[in-house]
Amino acid sequence: MVAAGLALGVGAAAAATWAVIPVYEAEVTLFVSALDANDDAAQAYQGSLMSQQKVKSYTRLVTSGRIRQDLERRGLVPEPDSIRADVQPGTVLLTITATDPSPSRAQHLADAAAGAFSELVAELERPTGGGQPAVAVKVVEAARLPATPVSPRPVSNGVLGVLIGLAAGVGAALVRNALDTSVRSVEMLQDLVAAPSLGTVAVDPRATTRPVITYPHSASARAESLRRIRTNLQFVDVDHPARTIVITSSMPDEGKSTLTCDLAVTLAEAGRTVAVVDADFRAPRIGDYLGLESAVGLTSVLIGHARLEEALQPCGRRGMAVLASGPIPPNPSELLASRHVVDVLELLAGRFDVVLVDTPPLLPVTDAAILASRCDGAVLVVRHGRTTKQQVKESVSALEAVSARLLGTVTTMTPRTRLGEAYRYHRADEPETAPLPRTHSHQEHRS
Repeated sequence: MVAAGLALGVGAAAAATWAVIPVYEAEVTLFVSALDANDDAAQAYQGSLMSQQKVKSYTRLVTSGRIRQDLERRGLVPEPDSIRADVQPGTVLLTITATDPSPSRAQHLADAAAGAFSELVAELERPTGGGQPAVAVKVVEAARLPATPVSPRPVSNGVLGVLIGLAAGVGAALVRNALDTSVRSVEMLQDLVAAPSLGTVAVDPRATTRPVITYPHSASARAESLRRIRTNLQFVDVDHPARTIVITSSMPDEGKSTLTCDLAVTLAEAGRTVAVVDADFRAPRIGDYLGLESAVGLTSVLIGHARLEEALQPCGRRGMAVLASGPIPPNPSELLASRHVVDVLELLAGRFDVVLVDTPPLLPVTDAAILASRCDGAVLVVRHGRTTKQQVKESVSALEAVSARLLGTVTTMTPRTRLGEAYRYHRADEPETAPLPRTHSHQEHRS
């Protein structure tokens, strides 16, 4: 936000500089003196004081209508406030400044205004009976042709734009930080949830299409973070280890399906048999992520259209199998609440060491809470910087309402750190992970 504010400030300054018509400025310096034939020093001093007093009142004459009329008679029509007069303090010098978009016109306006002003002063200071005027106005320095405009000023505008942009960006960032209720640290999450934090997974745009098992090297930072989650999950309750685990989140797009696939691959790497069940009948994604057929799966088994052995699909390493979603039913909640789901989970728990169940988010629908109450526990996925504190609290309350066991939390899509990317190692005795074999999709099978 600070960078955006800076860019907007510089852009606004550049636009204002480009949009403003250049204005040039020309100056004429005049000397105002009192005429006195007497050479007495005292009289000369009195004349100088009188000149200083009079020159202050002369500044208003320069901008009077009389001067404007004289300029119009000479064919020069000045813009409003285009002519001004200034007095140098403590002197009898008067400066007339004229501004105009044309440099030559600004020069002519200044000279013409000086001439009209001299004639007006001579007329006003001439005695009633005739004779020489008491005050004389002489041109000390005629107007010069200006070479550079006085407005706009790119450097000044740029500096002002940078300062305003930085101030606006910093202010907006501070306001956003004060109003931000999202979870941005493990410590903040632990203050909200009594369950332990199992680990964090850094953001990776390739995760939705390339699970860990398809990475070129199993020693990547993402693989190491998943191994840490696997280890922590195994030590949540050593006396009563969880066999059937629900992976859920508070809201959609928090990385629960990707974490389910990655965690299953990581468990299979450790030599454990794993079954992945896609119970997200609202938006099933396991089959797409792993490149498997989803036309036959959990719903097919529940309604008796296929046996469990027929619906299970081997995937990746030995000992890993996937039970896809199957056809999407019109009544997901009622189907998941049936006794058949418990039977399927018990069969899988008897054949595999760990059963990972991907479910819909907790807050929009009740599917995840129903399944969590029928499994050994649940893992709550929290997206860094997006899931709010209130959503986490409501998700925990939803699990507690059905007496579901919360095994822990996993923070996903955390910002990458250079330290995490640099901390790579590969054991000599660790085999490289082979890519997932992609099976034929339903469309490919029909074609």
